[in-house]
Amino acid sequence: MDVTQDLVELLSRYVTSSYVMKPERTVLEVEANRVRELFSKLVEAAGEDSLYLATIEGTDLPDKGLIRVDYFVNMFKRGTYVVVRTYLPRDGPVISSLIDLLPGALAGELETHDLLGVVFEGNPYLRRSFFVPEDVSSKGVYPLRKDSGV
Repeated sequence: MDVTQDLVELLSRYVTSSYVMKPERTVLEVEANRVRELFSKLVEAAGEDSLYLATIEGTDLPDKGLIRVDYFVNMFKRGTYVVVRTYLPRDGPVISSLIDLLPGALAGELETHDLLGVVFEGNPYLRRSFFVPEDVSSKGVYPLRKDSGV
């Protein structure tokens, strides 16, 4: 059995869709309210020292009224990458923070919040002007939103 397929089966109760983006990179689509639960299971199954949350990437999809959030996870003991993908409503994008499970999520959560306005509930460090200059953040502008005018 392919190690990625094994992982997909392990996490199948959380995953709404999965597909291979490119060799050794599988995308697992998950409903936003299940992302934290999936990561808890992933850490439990793989072990904290077996995975690395490399980055969190947000993409504005105004034509769909959504913001896509991708968590890029290096499963180095399995020799693969997993992208945990979810979608949030563009108006009021909120998702649970992962920093207590994976402290490396801090910078990605702060960046995604500052640039797109995604709120990571439970992150006590969440604030504006982490990446964006104060003159931009003070106007309530999120530079990576396609209608921001920045």
